[in-house]
Amino acid sequence: MAYEGEPIGVRSKEGVALRAWDSAALEDPDTAAADLAHAVLFGRAQAALEAVAAGGVGLTVDHARALHFANEMAELRHYGPLIAVVDGLPALAPGVRQLIDGLPGRGLWDGQPAWQL
Repeated sequence: MAYEGEPIGVRSKEGVALRAWDSAALEDPDTAAADLAHAVLFGRAQAALEAVAAGGVGLTVDHARALHFANEMAELRHYGPLIAVVDGLPALAPGVRQLIDGLPGRGLWDGQPAWQL
């Protein structure tokens, strides 16, 4: 129990290196896929990522909110964002599509809608 004036620690994000999805998938594909699935499910971001994969067509405020929460979960697990900007358009970050394609084969997407990328 913390009492007034008792130091309880400091939490800092400084110095935390965020891993890219493509390099994380090469190093440990099972863990990267599980972390991706968790981030997408946490943010309820499947439809948003599908819209990004389609070039950003039909992105909504709800999609932006879902991506925000999915990216927050990814950051908590020390990964970079799920999306990138390529030639001025939103795109899936490198490695994300490949990890998504492997989710069903790893049993990480059971009971969820099929991806439409």
